[in-house]
Amino acid sequence: MDMLDSKNEKWRVLILSFVVFFFLTAGNNSVYGIERNEPLQGNIVEAATGDPIPGATIIIQETEQGTAADANGDFIFEDLPGGKYTLKIRAVGFSEIKRSIDHPEDGFVTIEMMTDVIQSEDVIVTSSPLGRSIQYQPAQALNKENLQQKAAPSLGEILDGNPGVSNRSFGSAPSRPVIRGLDGDRVLVLQNGERMGDLSGTAVDHAVSLDPLSMDRVEVIRGPASLLYGSSAIGGVVNMFSNDMPRDWDLGPSGSLATHAATVNDMGAGLARVQYGGDKFAATGRMIYRDGGDLRTPEGRLPDTSINNISYGTGVGYRSGNFETGLSLSGMDYTYGLPEAINDPNENVEIRMNRNNLQSVSTLEMNSFFELAELRVQYSDYAHQEIESEINPDGSVEEDLEISFNQQTVSSSLLLRHKPLGRFEGALGLSMNYSQLAVGGDEALTPDADSYFLAGYLYEEIRLNSVLNIKTGARLEFKETFVKTNELFTDADEFEDRSDLIFAGAVGMNYTPNRNWEAGFQIARAFRTPGIEELYSNAPHLAAGSFDVGEPTLDNEISIGTDLFLNYRSSRLQGELSLYMNRINNFVNFSPTGEIHEPSGLPVFEYGSTDALFYGFELQTNIAFTEQLRAGVGFDYVRGRERVGEPNDLPFIPPFRTHLSMMYDTSDWWIGPRLRIANTQDRVAPNEDSTDGYLLVGMDAGYRFGHGVSFTLRVDNLLNESYRDHLSRVEDRNNPMPARNINAMLRWEF
Repeated sequence: MDMLDSKNEKWRVLILSFVVFFFLTAGNNSVYGIERNEPLQGNIVEAATGDPIPGATIIIQETEQGTAADANGDFIFEDLPGGKYTLKIRAVGFSEIKRSIDHPEDGFVTIEMMTDVIQSEDVIVTSSPLGRSIQYQPAQALNKENLQQKAAPSLGEILDGNPGVSNRSFGSAPSRPVIRGLDGDRVLVLQNGERMGDLSGTAVDHAVSLDPLSMDRVEVIRGPASLLYGSSAIGGVVNMFSNDMPRDWDLGPSGSLATHAATVNDMGAGLARVQYGGDKFAATGRMIYRDGGDLRTPEGRLPDTSINNISYGTGVGYRSGNFETGLSLSGMDYTYGLPEAINDPNENVEIRMNRNNLQSVSTLEMNSFFELAELRVQYSDYAHQEIESEINPDGSVEEDLEISFNQQTVSSSLLLRHKPLGRFEGALGLSMNYSQLAVGGDEALTPDADSYFLAGYLYEEIRLNSVLNIKTGARLEFKETFVKTNELFTDADEFEDRSDLIFAGAVGMNYTPNRNWEAGFQIARAFRTPGIEELYSNAPHLAAGSFDVGEPTLDNEISIGTDLFLNYRSSRLQGELSLYMNRINNFVNFSPTGEIHEPSGLPVFEYGSTDALFYGFELQTNIAFTEQLRAGVGFDYVRGRERVGEPNDLPFIPPFRTHLSMMYDTSDWWIGPRLRIANTQDRVAPNEDSTDGYLLVGMDAGYRFGHGVSFTLRVDNLLNESYRDHLSRVEDRNNPMPARNINAMLRWEF
């Protein structure tokens, strides 16, 4: 009871602090010295013809107020105080521009925009070393406001519901994105373009070691990307960007404060970030704290799902002429429970994880054959312990270290972009990665391992004409793994070192006949080398709730993936259709055998190999009925099955999903409902249970107060539906997913 009272008291203090901050920032405009003044009016037109551009978005950077141009291209901001402002203007089919004004001296403002053949609204740097917005496979970017609206404790929960992206669930902390049915080490998660050096891809109980509050932007590439990133990018790439290393800054002080609260686990989180920029130098620092209890479900609490973490980041940046460089140091201490022993109230399992990361990025613009050089260097020190705790009859707690992992990683990449050679633009890339993994504990899962890879790639884009572009590229990677003994794996004769020389390549085409339509196609040969846990596991993995059995003879996965997408964008309608197929030879399958390992009582899962086929589609549309009212409709479907013998379905494939949403957005505030419909998943692997379909109702709302202050409110599972998700790893999916959840976040950028 004392513990419950303490949690309630903490929750009341958090709510009170939140309310006080809300009224301080929102209740009195005099805090900012605002005095109502004259309206700011203007017109947005096409530079070449003078025709109006209806629907263009105009944002005042200093206040974050936004509006849209009407059918005549006119816009107005009512009662704007006098002063100097920067307007940021965007419109589909036109290059984004910024315009400095002096209000009201400049009077009526006319802004001319240049057409842009390329239709993508954002340059997604993860998909191309050239920093161009031409796309050859489906990609998506989430900016800071998108991330605030989707605020959650984990990367998987934030991205869940995006086209083709699902969420592997094992409690909240270790949730990780699943792209087109591919999970774990087949989806590469990057931090600022470099491998993170954690173990989030190796097992369902391992978390991504970066708090979402630190992220300013996330890019998602759907489909094979081994050409640029090597092994582990066979299914896609998720690149998380943080501002711990200043790369682009304004003069003087700036920063942000944020609070995040959620009811489903009584969670509270806070962020404080400060930055100071000079002409050549900038420095920044941040702290994040997050604490939450066990998840609520419609049938009660899900034990051992609490989370607690604290993270930091600090960095400096320097720029002079054509040279820029930066250095950042970041870290995270994370303790979270795992719902493995939920039927025994006197036993629990938790992971205590720590990671420190040092990263540097330097760029040099040159007037030679190579016009740009970028060097990235990163060092990561990662450790986690899986602890089993038992409460004795006398109330004392006995802890056992079941498994420990310690991994140090050094990685570096060099990009050399050459100047245009006729119709050719391209880059040469070199990369290396070295890691040392030590495994310990009473039930060490695998032997130790040291590994490294060296790789080089060549990437070229060929602009055939104003509407047709072709890309081609090749990558050669050499990788070695040295398997070493430890306390539980003592016989070196049972292990074999591995060395692999692997080729990856891709050919793509982008066709953009006008500013409304864009089509892209890619065929790629990608690869993945098996991890040490897939080769040599032979022990209970208590935190994951399974007894894992590896297979030392596994070959490299080799995939031939094809992607085709079609985009349409206008002021009223936006839509994208993506079709894909991925044939993977030597697909490593982690499947239940239906047996129970008697000493541990855990179900036996074995790593095996088969040839697999994945295919499916994603369709996403957004319709603007008026300037304020829009609706979205989306579908995604993936089928995964074996190609040899009987065409058995593969395990943990998400069901067909439908997404419906509606949003009314006045630029000051927004509100709207959303629906998710998941079909029954009865195409299941042998010894895998099917799951029923379900319907979830949610709601989103928010308010932009101006002067960098914004508030978002999101309600998930509004009707408190009791449902099972097919990707849940909790007790063979017999426990329901989270109950109704109210998420609130208040952010102040200053």
